[in-house]
Amino acid sequence: MKRRKFITIAGVGALVTAVASGKFLTTSFEDSAESIIRRELNFLKLDDAGLRAFTKDYSALKDRNFKLIVKSYGLLGVGSGRSGKIHQMVSTYLLSTDFFTNKMDESRAIKYVGIFDPYRRPCAHPFTSPQYPDIS
Repeated sequence: MKRRKFITIAGVGALVTAVASGKFLTTSFEDSAESIIRRELNFLKLDDAGLRAFTKDYSALKDRNFKLIVKSYGLLGVGSGRSGKIHQMVSTYLLSTDFFTNKMDESRAIKYVGIFDPYRRPCAHPFTSPQYPDIS
């Protein structure tokens, strides 16, 4: 390999690394979590203010290491099929909304109710048979 080709490849690699690092450092956990949830639930109508409130509440519950991992997953485009952390976050969002209490109606806008905690709302069991849509 010639020196010019090596310097060109190294320069392009350094530029790509700098741009990716800059995006990683300037993006907050809330913004990353919001974009991940939107990407995973793109077939649903999500309430913007509710999604922002959920990411703020969810961020308060998680430690720094979890936030860094989710930010990097958001940058790399990792979805819930490849990450348990993303799956947990999206599941917690759905359980924190009125999606299941409104019989999983995908045509309605999803509203954030409050962060899901089974110890605070032990009777809210969204997977009972009356919650499912009529199957005829």
